[in-house]
Amino acid sequence: MRIFSIFAIMRLPKFWKKIYITAVVRGRQFYKRFRNEFKDVELELYDVNKALHPWFSRFSIFLVLLAFVSLIYSIGFELAYPYDYWNQILDIFIVVGFILVYTGRLVLTSRRLDLVKDRILETVLYLLLLLTTLFYATGEPETLKFVENLLGVPTNYELLVLFTKIYLVLFVIIKLIQASPLLISLQRHPTQVIVGSFLGIILIGSLLLMLPKTTVDGQGLTFVNALFTSTSAVCVTGLIVVDTATHFTLMGQAIILSLIQIGGIGIITFATLFALYISSGLGVGQMTFLKDVISEDRAHETFSTIKKIVGITLFIELLGVIGYYISWTHLLPDAANRLWFSIFHAISAFCNAGFSLFTNSLADEVNTLNWGVNITTILLIIIGGLGFTTLWELVRGNPRKKIQNRQLSLHTKFVIYATAFLIISGTIGFIALEWNQTLDAYGWGEKIMISVFQSVTTRTAGFNTVDIGAMHISTTIMFLTLMAIGASPASTGGGIKTTTITVLLLSVWANIRGKDRVEFSKRTIPYRTVFTALTAFTLAAVGLFVFTFLLTITENLPFIDLLFEEFSAFATVGLSRGITSSLSDWGKVIVTLSMFIGRVGSVTLAVAFAQRDRPKKYRYPEESVIVA
Repeated sequence: MRIFSIFAIMRLPKFWKKIYITAVVRGRQFYKRFRNEFKDVELELYDVNKALHPWFSRFSIFLVLLAFVSLIYSIGFELAYPYDYWNQILDIFIVVGFILVYTGRLVLTSRRLDLVKDRILETVLYLLLLLTTLFYATGEPETLKFVENLLGVPTNYELLVLFTKIYLVLFVIIKLIQASPLLISLQRHPTQVIVGSFLGIILIGSLLLMLPKTTVDGQGLTFVNALFTSTSAVCVTGLIVVDTATHFTLMGQAIILSLIQIGGIGIITFATLFALYISSGLGVGQMTFLKDVISEDRAHETFSTIKKIVGITLFIELLGVIGYYISWTHLLPDAANRLWFSIFHAISAFCNAGFSLFTNSLADEVNTLNWGVNITTILLIIIGGLGFTTLWELVRGNPRKKIQNRQLSLHTKFVIYATAFLIISGTIGFIALEWNQTLDAYGWGEKIMISVFQSVTTRTAGFNTVDIGAMHISTTIMFLTLMAIGASPASTGGGIKTTTITVLLLSVWANIRGKDRVEFSKRTIPYRTVFTALTAFTLAAVGLFVFTFLLTITENLPFIDLLFEEFSAFATVGLSRGITSSLSDWGKVIVTLSMFIGRVGSVTLAVAFAQRDRPKKYRYPEESVIVA
């Protein structure tokens, strides 16, 4: 642009060119004299600004706390007089304080233009609030109308106050996110960060679900029920103590959906992605740390992997929204309501959460026999359960190969083979066991569709198109097996994982055949991987036994129902035989803990708090022990 302007000046006549150059020179001379004359004033302003900066920061933090409290009360509670009156007084104090802080910084700083550029949104909000406050204070409707015509928009004072409070809260959140890469890199163990992040978001979700406006009755959830629901959403389980469709308002459902999305992709992934886009990037230390959090082998691929995870998730969920929206054309004629249902179920299905806005999940006949709903749900669950690493490899090839080709990694082969086997065997088993029971009233095609759906959803998703409590006991045992195995690593699902079971079965087969190593597809599986799989299986078995045992003490319910509930919670599936709402508070706490451990991972939780041994440079003599 500067080159073009120079060329334009060169084309001017000599007279006008002389006037232009003279004006530029004199303007620069005047600016230089002005800066020299007011240099002492700027130095004094700088000293004053430096002295008052801590007070500005403290008062800003105080305003943020007031804005947060006011937001919670105005959004989450139905305020009656005199609470509404005092909340309005609080709003006035927040607005006046916001104007005073910004005015003080603008007056005292010597770099006003930089301040305006760095905080353009805050500047616009400041001007709107200042003008609107002044004209409201004068009570002149003509002048207020003049301002509205000048700005081109109506100056809604209440809306501006709401934006101010939201801005103050979001500004602090953005600052925390910007610091997140540095904060998490100071932690040596990624597992501790994972556990802490899940605990933090679960607690926040619990407090939000306790707000009166989240429930239809205006009472909010009790702490135990809120903790249970928040854990079920963040851990993408789907077990519910109250009906999501009828008990929660739109606000409550939106909170649950947000918790599902964050829990499905991962809190650290979300925070890191936002931090990367609003900060200057990550250092080598942060990259090395985060690669362990997102299961990436190479540190320099961390940012790329995080973008892939979020990008793939949003794209597939969008396709799911379209599928549901088309499938519910006749069931939900209202476009806005249908869009909300489509968004909710697409995210819930892809994240393998199992939450539904229908009271009977998808077991109503209009959904059970809806091919569009069944196919969309099945595809979303399968894709979400494969894992982001596997998905990206299927799209772009094996990233570990220098020459990209369609030869898949051993991990992806395990995931695909195990997933296909479990879906097919589960479908055949369900048809065989339920042919004359829950499937008795349906035709051939409908029986196959329902069986495929239940085989897919049972491993981790939690949706159902038949009554789980009416199934044969043999089917229930088969479902326990499918739930325990679960989805694949680095996915939105839970369970012991398909690759874990595959490695263990290969190890057993190798031992039976007398091999001294575990091999598959011309590859040797490291002993460390075998030990990790054995550890995961053992810890899961111990956890299931302990929590089931505790449930038999606290609950007076049939053992098979308690066993099914515990397996469903620990594997983050969400299917139930109808006893979730009947659990005592202690039972809900036990199931909540099961869901948390199942989602975070028993190995992850153990590693997070276990003291790590340093590698030893010696080895004791071997001695055999009779084990079989």
